[in-house]
Amino acid sequence: MLPEEKARQIINRRLEDAGWKIVCRDEYSPTTSATAVEEGLLQGNLEADYLLFLNGKAIGVLEAKKEAANLSEVVAKQAENYTHKLSDWYQYWQNPLPFVYLSNGRELHFKDLRKPDSEYEVLSEMHSPKEMAQMAGITDEYAGLPHLLSKDLRACQVEAITGLENSLRQGEKRALMVLATGAGKTYAACLAAYRLLTYTPMRRILFLVDRNNLGRQAEGAFGTFRLTETSEPFNTIYITERLKSSNIPPESAVVISTIQRLFAVLTGQEVTDDDSEEESYKDDENEVELGDNIALPSDFFDAIFVDETHRSIYGRWQKVLTHFNKAKIVGLTATPIPETKAFFNNNIVVNYTLEQSIADGINLDHRIFRIQTDTTSHGGTIHKNEKVTEVTSYTGKRTDMVMGETEQYAGTELDRSVINPKQIQLVLETYRDAVYSQLYPDREASFTHIPKTLIFAKSDQHASNIVEIAKQVFPNQVSDFVQKITYSAGNSNELIRRFNNDKSFRIAVTVNLVATGTDIPSLEVLLFMRDVESDILYTQMRGRGVRTIGDDQLRNVTPNAISKDLFYLVDAVGVTEHEKSISQLTDDAQEAMLTLERLLEQITHGHLPDDHLRLLASRLSRINAKSNDKQRHDFTNMANTSMYDLATSIFSALQDINLPPFTAINDANNERKTLVRLLTHNPQARKYLLILNAGFIKILNPGEDTLIMAGFSKEEAGTSTKAFEEYVVSHKDEIEALRIIYNNEGAAITYPILKDLEEKLLTANPRFKARLLWNAYAILSPESVSPLKSAAEREALTNLIQLVRYAFHSMPELRSLPSLAAQRFELWCGQAQRPLTENQKEIMKQVVNYVVTNGAYTKDDFQDDQTLYAQLVKNFTSSTAVDEALSSLSLFILKAA
Repeated sequence: MLPEEKARQIINRRLEDAGWKIVCRDEYSPTTSATAVEEGLLQGNLEADYLLFLNGKAIGVLEAKKEAANLSEVVAKQAENYTHKLSDWYQYWQNPLPFVYLSNGRELHFKDLRKPDSEYEVLSEMHSPKEMAQMAGITDEYAGLPHLLSKDLRACQVEAITGLENSLRQGEKRALMVLATGAGKTYAACLAAYRLLTYTPMRRILFLVDRNNLGRQAEGAFGTFRLTETSEPFNTIYITERLKSSNIPPESAVVISTIQRLFAVLTGQEVTDDDSEEESYKDDENEVELGDNIALPSDFFDAIFVDETHRSIYGRWQKVLTHFNKAKIVGLTATPIPETKAFFNNNIVVNYTLEQSIADGINLDHRIFRIQTDTTSHGGTIHKNEKVTEVTSYTGKRTDMVMGETEQYAGTELDRSVINPKQIQLVLETYRDAVYSQLYPDREASFTHIPKTLIFAKSDQHASNIVEIAKQVFPNQVSDFVQKITYSAGNSNELIRRFNNDKSFRIAVTVNLVATGTDIPSLEVLLFMRDVESDILYTQMRGRGVRTIGDDQLRNVTPNAISKDLFYLVDAVGVTEHEKSISQLTDDAQEAMLTLERLLEQITHGHLPDDHLRLLASRLSRINAKSNDKQRHDFTNMANTSMYDLATSIFSALQDINLPPFTAINDANNERKTLVRLLTHNPQARKYLLILNAGFIKILNPGEDTLIMAGFSKEEAGTSTKAFEEYVVSHKDEIEALRIIYNNEGAAITYPILKDLEEKLLTANPRFKARLLWNAYAILSPESVSPLKSAAEREALTNLIQLVRYAFHSMPELRSLPSLAAQRFELWCGQAQRPLTENQKEIMKQVVNYVVTNGAYTKDDFQDDQTLYAQLVKNFTSSTAVDEALSSLSLFILKAA
């Protein structure tokens, strides 16, 4: 062992014997009232060998030297200099720090810097936290609590006691311990009582039991409890009195009683050591009254432990308990009921949502196009002897390896712990094939001008993989056709600007950088290749597509575009199919400046401004989203809360106008500390967060995947068609086209009438576009809906007639009129009063093509084509005959089947 190590070992033992917990910086937790932080970080990147904290606030430094070193004036000046160098995110009792200790293991010197003329004092042992608190004149009742050693204690007992002490230190008057039967509730209560009586100003504790026989058990437990400084039984150190008479010895430190017996003492009644008083009160349900002559003052007890937290404390006996209004109340139970939780305290808020803004017409709505692959949904298999590349995320080290065993991976592990290039390729190919066949069939098919598409990736590495594979899926494009927009990609602001404005930059891939607060009006498609657990983050990400843009402005960027009436959300991971938590988004800019490791350290020391809390919650949300079920479960077991619940509670608190602001590091900030207590008090959980944040990835070469389905969401389609049907029914008497169709009138449905209907539908809801509605019905009932195959079918204005009829349930199948044109024309010809000549048939076919596309053909429609009208007159001999033929043909072609 090196001399420095030997000295440190002795110093550590002295600190621990005095009640200090020794931790390295990343293990610090405010749960421990007395902590010696090794290599405590100071201003200018200086490090104190030991930075001493009482109740979360710095109080002194200890400078350690090797055993042979002299504790010289140079050493003293070095240590004293450290007392002036506290980082501004530390809490402190005094600044500069008042106490300096020097030690080489053999010797221990001490100086109170508030007495500048004094000499260093040689100590035989390290000051205890209680002694140091007294020397510093600290009035905090709990500053003298020593570190709780876990030896001879169960982890749940340690957690219960440290949780209680922290609750008391933060000013809480009530606390509930929920410990399972057999977990040692009474033992934990004995230790808690011992520590409060020994290290705080408390002098008397009431141990309230439900029945007298439980009082006897408690008396026995206090008599056998020996986890004391001297290992003597508790009741030999502190007088423990089970209440047997009306007289309570004034020197009693612990009083054990039922609430009925205590009531008798308070009201001056006779008390005997039997169980009869329990029975005598059973039939009386009236609330007890204490009267005016109460035998014990309200401050008689400093703390009240309520064992097996029974109904009596919040029922008819509550006034007995609340009489002692200065006392802290601690509940012990294995099975808390709602009333119990209420007795020991809880509350919520909302915001203007994206859905509301869409309903108000401020933003655009979206349609969901689902891409589902086998690997994405069910995971896959990495086969034995398969070649993979394993990447250590924390270091970036890549190792080519051959799988020794077959390994299954879940869909949730994809692009987190496993990268399957084939899955990425299949999703991108499916999207490519759907763009002009299903999403934008009315546009000229040109991948050079594919709608501006933003792809959300799971990580920077995932984004890089998507970019490389997209170049293969969309070959022969310019170099900037697809690019990453992440912090590693360079000037993000310039990339975003170019993505919004440049014709050549068509596909952007990001993680979170473009997920929030970025305005890209030209964006028309969001492709989710990552899942999202946070509702707020998902709403923000989805919000990137809602911006409106003028038709001309859109065409300046996307030349083959017509208009942006909505945007498409292409879901390749099921992000639209599950509930999400109420949590915030990730602030990548802050993340770039503050590592998770440093953030956790600062928060653990009580540096809790809004930005730090928001950043912590964002990172919790992100880590939770990328973790698998086992990892989330392991964290929950460590922290006694899930990452989801912790992030949600922080975000909810930040939205609460009643959350006190973070003022100064040295202030209490109790509400803020409570938000993160389960994390800051748990170094193990913090370490596990860092591990989850890094992770490992296996890259398959090249992997395998198959397409399960690609199409519009049935749920979304159902919502659209239901809204359309409700609209046409409610407006069937107001809009001319709807009235004619609903009543099956013999009036002509002309082009102007149909254009009026189209305008009103789109004004009411962008999803009421004919092509979108047709697709929606096809999703819901593919067997009853004929697809729009040709450009003429897709563009036919008369599709509105068919859609309305289908919505009114007046026809069983949805078919376009252009697809029925030839059949209906032949039927019309056969029903004509006189046979048509071949010339008449040929010229009338031109009219049919117009009617099935635009509506009834009237004399007024010939103003733009007098030549056709002249030919009709010539073949039908008179204008009257032409008008009759046109009217007959239009009504027949457009009538319901």
